[in-house]
Amino acid sequence: MLQYIHFLNFEINMYKLFFYLALASVPILLFATRKHYGYSIRRTAFYTSFTLCFGLVSAVLTAWLKKIMLSLADGAPYHDAERLRNYGIPIFLPVFLLLYCNIFKDDFKKLSDYIAPCVYSVMTFVKIGCVFWGCCYGKPDENGLWNAKLGYRTFPVQLYDSVTSLIIVMICLLLLWRMKKKHFGFIYPIGGILFAITKGYWESFRVHESANEQSYYGTGWTLWQYWLLVLFVECAVWLISILLHLKKNKRR
Repeated sequence: MLQYIHFLNFEINMYKLFFYLALASVPILLFATRKHYGYSIRRTAFYTSFTLCFGLVSAVLTAWLKKIMLSLADGAPYHDAERLRNYGIPIFLPVFLLLYCNIFKDDFKKLSDYIAPCVYSVMTFVKIGCVFWGCCYGKPDENGLWNAKLGYRTFPVQLYDSVTSLIIVMICLLLLWRMKKKHFGFIYPIGGILFAITKGYWESFRVHESANEQSYYGTGWTLWQYWLLVLFVECAVWLISILLHLKKNKRR
């Protein structure tokens, strides 16, 4: 795949193109579904800004914690040029959302349902950018996609990753439609569990530049599979608490 394409007299960086498409998918999805939630345009604009802002904070926080974790594993400061990492967005974003809802008395269940599809649409477009750019690559594979960054064919792990993320977006939207304006807070944790399982699986096919990122403390699990385990546990506890709460209310 090509890192750049030329259109007329312009050179287009494919990774940046899909990064901006990932950001654009947030307002598109939130404005497309706002009437289902009964939100005004002004309210939707606020939630869009909130999601983008704290999604960015989550990505920065992920990159920062990655450096700390790999520095501990390496026994020396780990240097990484990347300032953003998207793995932590599904983990940290609902925490910021919960804090906001507790302070300003907003509906956490409703809002978490609302923003869930955009979280995984971001993952979808970013990984398509990785397909073109050649980052987050898989193992050498003569039947794989040409990796312009490396100069040889690799297993297209990013492509499968983006496809499963897109499927999760569609599942979130289907759940939204099936619930018929009833908001129990199911959508985000279900999406998170599916994302943790699928992305954790694709991580097995990825190649990392750092040995401790590839096998954290020699355990055979990548650093990011541990992050995805945290996401899985977070969302599983979240989902179970919702089910127990509904069961308790049903008995009354």
